[in-house]
Amino acid sequence: MCMHYNVGVSHILCIWGVKVKNKIESNRAKIKSVRYIPSLKSFKKKGQKVVDNIQQAVLLSINLCNLKYFNEIYGTDEGDYLISKMIDYFIINNDNCVFGTKSYVDHLLVLCEGYNYSKEELIDYYEHFSKDFKEEINAKYPRARINLDVGMYIVQKDEDFIVAQDNARYARRSVADSYETSVAFYTEGLREKSLREASVIPNFQKAIEEHEIIVLLQPKYSVEKNKIVGAEALSRFKDPSGNIVSPALYVPILEKANIIYQLDYEVLRQVINMQKRWQDEGKELFPISVNLSRIDLLEDDIIENIDSLVEASQIPKNTIEFEFTETVLVENLSSVINKLNLLKEKGYRIAIDDFGSGYNSLYVLGQIPANVIKFDRGFVLHSLSNEIGLTIMKNLVETFKEISFEVLCEGVETKEEEANIVACGCDVIQGFLYDRPLAVPDFEAKYVAC
Repeated sequence: MCMHYNVGVSHILCIWGVKVKNKIESNRAKIKSVRYIPSLKSFKKKGQKVVDNIQQAVLLSINLCNLKYFNEIYGTDEGDYLISKMIDYFIINNDNCVFGTKSYVDHLLVLCEGYNYSKEELIDYYEHFSKDFKEEINAKYPRARINLDVGMYIVQKDEDFIVAQDNARYARRSVADSYETSVAFYTEGLREKSLREASVIPNFQKAIEEHEIIVLLQPKYSVEKNKIVGAEALSRFKDPSGNIVSPALYVPILEKANIIYQLDYEVLRQVINMQKRWQDEGKELFPISVNLSRIDLLEDDIIENIDSLVEASQIPKNTIEFEFTETVLVENLSSVINKLNLLKEKGYRIAIDDFGSGYNSLYVLGQIPANVIKFDRGFVLHSLSNEIGLTIMKNLVETFKEISFEVLCEGVETKEEEANIVACGCDVIQGFLYDRPLAVPDFEAKYVAC
């Protein structure tokens, strides 16, 4: 294998290529002479026989990202041409390809000879191989910027070929949407992760149907008043073994499946019922924040649905605060602003969560009708690390207060962090220093006065 990448791909392939069995060479010749691409069914059926005649069989699962966007920009005819170029590059003119097929419109399965090279060498090679293809395409179509995800798996001679395809796919999914690396080898951990992800939706649907979504409350504490002034509602649910599923796992999956609204509405419903019960019992009410996803804001009737739930309970609307991350500001900004304005006009509180973790300008934030800006823990910690960061933090807090934003810092864990944050002008704090998220009965016993 040539490790000097300042030469052309064809030259690399010449150095990379070696003679293998006549049967394999014949198959390659067939591919090149008649552009022979077997059907997916034929690929699956004959794959194992081909593996038996390869020195080291490496199965590639290749996905072309952004095809839908590419078609929007350049048209479907150019999209078809792009797919044909991908087939030419990875199958027809790839000297290492022994057998390949198109499994669906933007996805290839390619069985290659690996010549007993190590996984590290194979990853290095196909990283550069893929990079050359992307650079060629993006130079011709600069407005779309396509990307490739490539998963690899070394197929054993006595192994079920269908299992091998699954393993290559698990590897590909591990680099999905990553622009830092586009090639990965299968590991057993990837299969386990994929199975966990696949179980999220059925486990979530069961939790919704059987009213098993758990709401936890984490207090928001005012240092000046020496008491809590609010709380954030957080969701959890359990898998069939009774283990809590991490929100870091299920939230992106539910967003991608466009069913995150089911979770957000259920949390909101429970918070409203809780506030209603406190009100009926004569207990003190304070704002409870509920997370809403950018997917929620795509619903035309979201404001009406929220408002009907709250009005039916007859609790004050300012006891409900909706938290949105900066990512809601990435797309459909005018529509998002209109809906947030409507929520605020109806009396609800608005908080922008995780400030400092995204890329939106202060100008954009200035258009959002928010009551609260929540500084992300990562941003806070970096700001506390030196005098320049502290100065920036202090001035940001002063600026937000001047334009009538309340400011909260989350993720605070030590007294030293608290002291620095308070010195910057931020009084309200959320984090483990004060309390972890608590089950509702525990929160009520500790914080809700009669």
